[in-house]
Amino acid sequence: MAGSSDDGDDSWSAAVARAHAAWPAGWVPLTSFVEHLRARLPAGRAPAEALPELAVEDLYLAFACALGVTPALESFARTLLAGVDAHVARFDASAVFKDEVRQILATKLLVAAPGEAPAIADYAGRAPLSAWVRIAAIRAALNLRRGNSGEVERAAMREVDELAAAGDVELDVIRRRYRPAFEAAIARALAALPVRDRTLLRLRLVEGVEVDRIATMYGVHRTTMTRWLADVRAKLFDETRRILTAELGATDVELDSLAELIRSQLHVSLVRLLREP
Repeated sequence: MAGSSDDGDDSWSAAVARAHAAWPAGWVPLTSFVEHLRARLPAGRAPAEALPELAVEDLYLAFACALGVTPALESFARTLLAGVDAHVARFDASAVFKDEVRQILATKLLVAAPGEAPAIADYAGRAPLSAWVRIAAIRAALNLRRGNSGEVERAAMREVDELAAAGDVELDVIRRRYRPAFEAAIARALAALPVRDRTLLRLRLVEGVEVDRIATMYGVHRTTMTRWLADVRAKLFDETRRILTAELGATDVELDSLAELIRSQLHVSLVRLLREP
């Protein structure tokens, strides 16, 4: 695995495993995908911390589409492009209008000018690919309706501007709607962890103890400690999502966005909760 020497291979292996669990491993060469992921890590963030926050599964699909992998393009059309109708029906519910938006969107995102990469290659994985496509669909619909200054169009333009400015597309809306439930769920998930796991998190996240030193404290190799920490984060993520899924009447799209909310906010929330008595 093409991990970095200061992080071991575990974080990269886990990210690739997530992608391959969602889509066929043969779509994209492993080394190419790892480099694609590396280029999308936020500046100053260690892979072990940043990779779990990225929508790795969506990044894999988008990267395969950018490379022109036929099954990936078919999957994109079957899942994401098929959802465009619901996003643009407010402007014009006719089949002709919705089909035109889909065609424009497919061309814009998946077809590249000579010597350039298609627009889908710009997808950074910090929000669900479905949300990214939604914004592109609304913009395409607005362009088709250019000159129409009705309230529907004005409201849609405000929506696009607000979500784009937020940087995380739909996540800002999801944060406001589900913040209390999210905070309660992560607190419950943290409380359910064994004492050792909570101690490891406190040492690493709150006290800032280096992985090497924690490994020495527990008498294990650095690689083992890196794996323990990654496993604890994974357990927290899975349990928090399970609690939210069980308790909220959210739509499928909202549940996908909730997963991104958990990834993006887990570190911050953990630090705050672990500092509390």
